[in-house]
Amino acid sequence: MFNNRCPEKVCKASIKKSKEKLKIIYHKLKNKKPSDEDKQDVQTYGVEWTKIKGWEKGYYVYEECQINGPVDIIFMKFIDGKRIVYNIDSKGIHPNCNYFPQMKRKVSKEKFLERDIMYKRIQSIAWKVEEKNFVHEVIKNGKKITKNCNGSIVFKDKNNKLIELK
Repeated sequence: MFNNRCPEKVCKASIKKSKEKLKIIYHKLKNKKPSDEDKQDVQTYGVEWTKIKGWEKGYYVYEECQINGPVDIIFMKFIDGKRIVYNIDSKGIHPNCNYFPQMKRKVSKEKFLERDIMYKRIQSIAWKVEEKNFVHEVIKNGKKITKNCNGSIVFKDKNNKLIELK
């Protein structure tokens, strides 16, 4: 049967490039409070981690060419002659957000729901993926709340169910 994955050398080199970009973005964001100025960096953070997860699984990774398209990333590879494709909308969460992320998919507005179903679009959500066992602080009603956390990236379908990449 026909199997085609992204070559391992290409994946490793691409992951290295993305991690270099992520270091710069994370360094810019980690000591700042979230603001509208950071939206593009937070989005790029989510996109870069999503690409890395695709390369780790051997997918060819394609990026969106136009602004505000229905998907940010497309993963594709062939396994046993079958084409596996994921259309992904990537989201990042600011490292210093003032809440404890639930890692839930944002529900599409009614006018986009049909489009999302046609594209079989899934969503990736990335938050402090590079950090394990850290303390996140949130101020709620004037009180400081701390919680031990782990950063992560998840893939969710339209029903907010976890997707495991093949």
